[in-house]
Parts: sequence; structure tokens; C-alpha cells
Amino acid sequence: MKKISIIVSTFIFLIALSSIILVVVNNSSKPIKSPENIELKELANGNKIQVDFSEKPTVFVFFTSWCPYCNDDAPKIVSLYEKYKNRVNIYGINLLYQDDLSEVKQYVADYNIKYPVLLDETGDLHKQFGEQAFPALFFINSDGKVMDQIIGSTDFDAIESSFKIFIKNYD
Repeated sequence: MKKISIIVSTFIFLIALSSIILVVVNNSSKPIKSPENIELKELANGNKIQVDFSEKPTVFVFFTSWCPYCNDDAPKIVSLYEKYKNRVNIYGINLLYQDDLSEVKQYVADYNIKYPVLLDETGDLHKQFGEQAFPALFFINSDGKVMDQIIGSTDFDAIESSFKIFIKNYD
């Protein structure tokens, strides 16, 4: 009987903790600092690109080439990019300060990534987004406000659901 009580108490505690985490995450939609000033080098040509949030909804995908979860999610993001590229901007943000440039180029080639891949060489942008684990997707509106986020790998349907909800808010 004592064992069952401990299990039930633990289960209730985990549910309560999960609820608190969800509330904190859902209420953390704060604007990023100076969204008009986000400028990073593009992997493809080394040119600096300034991210334009006002054009259409924007999704940042923070990743490293060596992360197994990033490798799991890469084909999912590529598929969603092909499906929604006319309705949302997607930027892959490589954490180059934790990666190797030749490995990043190979990763992009291996997964046939067509969306722009930008290099966070110092980690400053990653820090601005709270240095979350990766992969990390941030759904950002035209005011630079994070409207949703997915931290860690998840299934395709969950990611696409976030895309659909995010894009629907702009229709």
C-alpha cells in the first residue's frame, strides 16, 4: 500500500510540474532584442543577411551538425520548408561556436537543405533565445515576438501542427 501511495504522489507531482513548465513556456512570449538588427553570415556564400521579420512569419531552427536529435529533425524541417516556404521564412541557425564549418556544410548537403542557413559564430543569438537545448524551433511574428517554441526533437505531426497554428494567425 505504501508503494502505491509513493507512486501516486510521484505521478501527481510530475503532472503538477509539467503544468507549471507549460505555463512558464506559454507565457514567455517576449520580444527578442532588436529584431531588426539580427544579422548573421550565410553559410552558402559568407554574406551577411539581415533577418526581415516583417515580410512573413519566421521560424528559427537552432542546430548543430553533430546533434543526433538535429539529424532526426532535419528531414522533417526540410519537408515542412518545401510545403510552407511561400507562407513562412525558415532560417537554420547553426551554432558554429559549437560546431565545425566543414561538418555544417556536409550536414546541409546530406539533408538537401534549401532554406538559408545562418551562422551564429559567437553564440550571441543562441544566448538571446535563452541557450535552449537543440534542435530548437522558435516561431516569431512580425514584431519579433516569440509566439511558440519547440525545444528538442519531436514527431513530424507535432512540428507541423505548430507551423499550421502559427501560419493561421497570419491568414
